[in-house]
Amino acid sequence: MAKRQLGTDSDLKIDGFKLKRGRRQRNRIRTLELADGSHVEIPVMVVRGARPGPVFYLGASIHGDEINGVEIVSRFVNEIDIKKLSGTILAVPVQNPMAYQVQHRYFIGHLIKSPLDQSPADPWASFPGDANGNIAERIAATLDSLMVRADYMIDIHTPTTGGKYAPFAFLPPTRCGRIVEKSEAMAMAFGADFILATNEGVYVQDKAPHTVTANRKKVGLGLELGEGGKIEPDMIERGVRGLYNVFRHVGMLPGETETFGRRMVITDMPVVRATRGGLHHRHVELNQDLRKGDLIASIVDVFGRVVEEIRSPRAGPVVRIATFPIVGEGERVVQLGKERKTRKKR
Repeated sequence: MAKRQLGTDSDLKIDGFKLKRGRRQRNRIRTLELADGSHVEIPVMVVRGARPGPVFYLGASIHGDEINGVEIVSRFVNEIDIKKLSGTILAVPVQNPMAYQVQHRYFIGHLIKSPLDQSPADPWASFPGDANGNIAERIAATLDSLMVRADYMIDIHTPTTGGKYAPFAFLPPTRCGRIVEKSEAMAMAFGADFILATNEGVYVQDKAPHTVTANRKKVGLGLELGEGGKIEPDMIERGVRGLYNVFRHVGMLPGETETFGRRMVITDMPVVRATRGGLHHRHVELNQDLRKGDLIASIVDVFGRVVEEIRSPRAGPVVRIATFPIVGEGERVVQLGKERKTRKKR
């Protein structure tokens, strides 16, 4: 069990909240002003435990089609026993309200209007944000104003619509040093099937929230659970169960952690793409262990002919699958993990 940090929430202040111990509160933080004079407001849930302790930030749906995390965060925060909680939870079930309204990864209006002028378009890749920047940077800055107060953070995702992950955790880049080991221990406690520990790729960008958190010497990670654009009761149950485990692990809830999930640390997960377009007939499932040469998918053209058989380029577990039935040349079909054989010595 991780060492508990007591008393770190004693001087916590958030505008619009009366932070009384043993109380659960809901409010909205105003952020952007839109062209008609209305404002975008970010929903925030704050739970103060009966005893002092760390501050834990939970966020979901920073991309608008990441639906499972909304229910995971809201359910966990609503049902947790305040009398048993040490410390404070800062939870934002919808971190990007405009994208959530249209159930799209980005807020579409931001891209339609002078798209080259709107870069960056993704708040997730814009941390710690800029209060004087564009829309994405201002959203990131508002979220970071809460995140910076936390000792721990978890940011919950799904793949974008058309993809599905096995329960998967991604750590800050290994270049962040020893703090990453604590993030890995938290991912193990969550019970993720796969835990990505790497120094390269989209999941370890310098401006991603878990990377910024690690550079502050705080413990954070991201999660991917299930399929974009869907509510999946099994994934929601798995996510809530994992959060209970994490809060026991860091000492904010009493009790021992359960052991579940595959908990395989992987060092990469390259994309396997279609080289022909057509109907996508997948022959593998999530978590399936493949050998080199195993048949992954068949691509059938509109005349009913099999135009491609996609085979595994190497051995490894299936971490992500495409769920769209139609693919074009170059589109992602699966991603395969590579297990880390030994822990690096420091």
